[in-house]
Amino acid sequence: MMIWFTWRQFRAQTVVAAGAIAALGVLLLATAHIITDLYADVAACTAGCDGAVHTFLTRFHDSAAFPVYLTGLVSAYALPPLLGVFWGAPLIARELETGTYRLAWNQSVTRTRWLAGRLLFGGAVTAAGSGLLSLAVTVWSRHVDVVSKDRIQPLLYGSRGLVPIGYAVFAFVLGVTIGMLLRRVVPAMATTLAAYAAVAVAMPLWVRTHLVAAVRESTPLTADDIQGLSFSPSKGTMSVRGADVEGAWTVSTGTFRADGSVFTGPGDPVACGMQTGGSPSRCGEWLATQHLHLDRVYHPDSQFWSLQWAETGLFLGLAALLAGFCFWWVRQRVV
Repeated sequence: MMIWFTWRQFRAQTVVAAGAIAALGVLLLATAHIITDLYADVAACTAGCDGAVHTFLTRFHDSAAFPVYLTGLVSAYALPPLLGVFWGAPLIARELETGTYRLAWNQSVTRTRWLAGRLLFGGAVTAAGSGLLSLAVTVWSRHVDVVSKDRIQPLLYGSRGLVPIGYAVFAFVLGVTIGMLLRRVVPAMATTLAAYAAVAVAMPLWVRTHLVAAVRESTPLTADDIQGLSFSPSKGTMSVRGADVEGAWTVSTGTFRADGSVFTGPGDPVACGMQTGGSPSRCGEWLATQHLHLDRVYHPDSQFWSLQWAETGLFLGLAALLAGFCFWWVRQRVV
């Protein structure tokens, strides 16, 4: 009875979400052969494959599969906050706002069981839906990820593997918790969206890199290592940005002198000054003779699944803590 009642509350949202996921699945199936056909030349290449890779990426961006690729990327990121806002936030807030929780608690079902049924059913549907979407997007994009070597980059990382499940479950329980505290549906929905967005932004900026130990590398600076530079002729100062590590998520780069101090110039006004015949290439060649070294901190692609497991576990742990708080609040504070 409890499961059936919970299903009746969730069925409209569940049908809508299932329909959207099914529609995307049809698009992915309909365009999967495009990726397979484009990848055939790359798969057959055994040496000197830069041309095959370039051709694959060019044709892929011009094909009908590319809009589907972007749709899958956006959908994977949009699903967790939508579940938190439209499933999680109203789940308890609507009961508290309308007062119907009093009727529910006067039945044979205890408030703990009442909450457990909603959290378990909602959490299971949330995990299943986000897991199916992530699996479909990850499998469909696997050839593109192999060629581009950028699945560990923050822009794509959150739409692949296991982490969308952790995001979705966390967003759902976060919405339930905020709805329980605010007791109003609309404020709870807005607050849930803002809180989830803050966490989603903070994760790649400050947290993710600490979940798994990053690789730290120091190499002599060469002209090929320079990705960008700026030079101030009036002050003689300059800044140098090293190139990111290919196929990795580069967290930071820095250019240093032999004594370990940060290189800020002075720069050669002839090689680096645009008004004296200088150019970026000449400036890069000059920098390569200054015995500088490039320090980089990065996560290689080999750490992709380690980061996935660690981050998913972190979000599921946060969801468990929030759920525990909800049970305490229902039993002790809600009257």
